[in-house]
Amino acid sequence: MDMKNKKVGSVLKTESKVIAYVVICLVIIVLGISYALFFEVKGNEKNQIVKAGTLEFTYANGSQITNETNSDCFIPMSNEEALKHSECEYKIGITNTGTLPGNYNINLNSETVDKPLELSKLKVILKKEGQVVSGYPKDGTTTSLVSNEKIEAGSVINYSVQIYVDADNELLTADDDEKNIALKINGDAVVNSEEVNPSLPLPTATGFISNLAKTDTTNLIADDTTDANIRYVGSLPNNYIDIGDRTSDGQPILWRIIGVMNNIANLDNGGQQESLVKIIREESIGIYSWDSSASGINSGYGVNEWSQADVMKLLNPQEVYKGTPTIGGSLYWNRESGSCYSGRSEANTTCNFTSSGISEEAKNKIAKVKWNTGTFATYDYTQWTTRATYEAERGSHNGKEQCTSNGGGDYCNDEVLRTTTWEGYIGLMYLSDFGYAVGGDVRETCLGKSMNKYNSDSCNTNDWLKPSGNTWAMTPSPWSSHADLVFYVNSSGYVNYNNAYSAGGVQPVVYLSSSVKITENPQPDKIYGSQENPFVAK
Repeated sequence: MDMKNKKVGSVLKTESKVIAYVVICLVIIVLGISYALFFEVKGNEKNQIVKAGTLEFTYANGSQITNETNSDCFIPMSNEEALKHSECEYKIGITNTGTLPGNYNINLNSETVDKPLELSKLKVILKKEGQVVSGYPKDGTTTSLVSNEKIEAGSVINYSVQIYVDADNELLTADDDEKNIALKINGDAVVNSEEVNPSLPLPTATGFISNLAKTDTTNLIADDTTDANIRYVGSLPNNYIDIGDRTSDGQPILWRIIGVMNNIANLDNGGQQESLVKIIREESIGIYSWDSSASGINSGYGVNEWSQADVMKLLNPQEVYKGTPTIGGSLYWNRESGSCYSGRSEANTTCNFTSSGISEEAKNKIAKVKWNTGTFATYDYTQWTTRATYEAERGSHNGKEQCTSNGGGDYCNDEVLRTTTWEGYIGLMYLSDFGYAVGGDVRETCLGKSMNKYNSDSCNTNDWLKPSGNTWAMTPSPWSSHADLVFYVNSSGYVNYNNAYSAGGVQPVVYLSSSVKITENPQPDKIYGSQENPFVAK
């Protein structure tokens, strides 16, 4: 893998503001004690669209209301009476179909029409998603009903407006016959230029990928779980990302986006359930034991409990585990060199992460979350379908209970407390991450089979998470006479299990903090997210 990509950066740029508006005219005819109000859309009767770079607004005109459809809408009324007439509301849908957030205003403006009616002679009720947000216009030529309101990428905001004659207004005269009033919506957008616009926020990583999924339905697919996570699938998706991880000489260390995972407990935000982007380091950091143990503990084969695993301690800061290991502790996290476990009975080898360990800039973009470390109730390879595995990972079973219930033995004598969740920064891929990464025409076929059969029906060749060498997963494997077995993904692209002491590839996996943003494409002539032009996290 070519790791000599030059450092890339990006700024958010602006050239001009683009404004679209919807004009609604009210023709007021004085007829004794009643008035007739006619709504007319000026200009294009279709949805009006503002496009600028990756930002797009759509203003969808609602159904027309005239005195022919409901004459009750057009008699003078009080505010209390008006609130009872929801059928008199004019519907407006504002949609941001782009990949950047934006802002909009809704104003009453009598200067934009012929024969303007003074705003003080009318009243307005504006509702947002059914709730009243603005009301009676004041005297003047322009009245702001909504000012600088933000709309996220991919969001839809529904408004309704009711404009009516004030029953108590004594200022109306015969001269007001056929005078007009206008409602105007302004959307501020940005396009490319050399000027930086710091006022428009970048999209979050979660929002950016979620919005891409609306148009790229080949490489981004929602899984069939109750969480409905969005995942990159197929053999070669453009899901590379630069999170600021660098070698000691400044070269980028790329990661790849697994997807947007929903309902993740973000411990940085008090355990709040959030949707976070999950990423995996593009390449393995080395071949090491998942866990090893002294010869008298599980015969030196290791312990299949992630919360105390040697590889967990290698990857994470000491704050997430107990004690100070003499071998391997936090070497990757601290960018240090030393020894790492690589075999049975605590056999170890030299390891050096002074250039390949995680950088300080990358650490600042990582969230501390609650991870799931459950497994199947029993060993049965026919149950290893992706959906069943996803549920087992979030279940209550651990890697030792079968061994204990069957009497155990020399391979099951550890006294380590088993858990099914863990709180920390860096983990490994779940088995279900590998399973759900399959794409193409074989996706449905593969999702219906056990992952230990992914080396058939082209499942492995259509799965971008297929490793180049045997690579550890985070999930323990149950067995009746061993408490040291852990799942891994075989280099041929299928799931298997092995003793924890065995040497396997280690590919760190993290969740990006909810505050992490994705910058604008730094190289518009290249595919954003490709290896030569990765997404840039900020």
